[in-house]
Amino acid sequence: MNVLRGIVKWIDAFESGSHFRKWTAILLKTVGILAIIGSVVWGVAVYVGSVYTSENLDTSELIFTIIGSLLTLCLNIFLGIVLILLFWNRSKKIRELHEEISFEILQIAVILTRLVGEVGFVLLVVFGIQGLVSSIFGTGFLEIPGFVLIEFETNGEFTFIRGILNFLGSTIVGAIVLIVHYCLAELINLFVDMATHVKNIKTTISTDGNSSDS
Repeated sequence: MNVLRGIVKWIDAFESGSHFRKWTAILLKTVGILAIIGSVVWGVAVYVGSVYTSENLDTSELIFTIIGSLLTLCLNIFLGIVLILLFWNRSKKIRELHEEISFEILQIAVILTRLVGEVGFVLLVVFGIQGLVSSIFGTGFLEIPGFVLIEFETNGEFTFIRGILNFLGSTIVGAIVLIVHYCLAELINLFVDMATHVKNIKTTISTDGNSSDS
């Protein structure tokens, strides 16, 4: 019987949203850790690939390539730090949701929707900056032994102007992604407020009806 009661309580916890709150918060922290690890590894891969493919360059070109690769690595580290802060901040907000709050799962959906927009914005802006750096220093996602990565043109086709256009385009698209997801989050929030208001009205009417009957 105790086992059956435990199963029923576990199912009730899913209905209330407490399980979703707990596991979603844990998942976001885990994704944040994976994001910073992936960003750093990607930056190191770009650095190693750029150095590996620049063996035949003269000293000045080699230094130029190394500087660009280091900048890309720093951008990736910055990206990883921003991402883990975003994921952990949203994880904290989900954990701090009160159990008695109405429509808890929808409140979690609001937080996650905003997070998707923020992550998309940050990724697009950083990728745009990396493209600009690549156009200046002739570095990028180069081919490394054992890996198949995207290769940037280094023969002049990927010009500085193209890098600027790439940065501006990425930033604009990132801003659009952020705004769209924030609008969606506000729509969900509006729906929650309306549903909560209707629920409160029904509760008030029911309470008044019971009082009049007595």
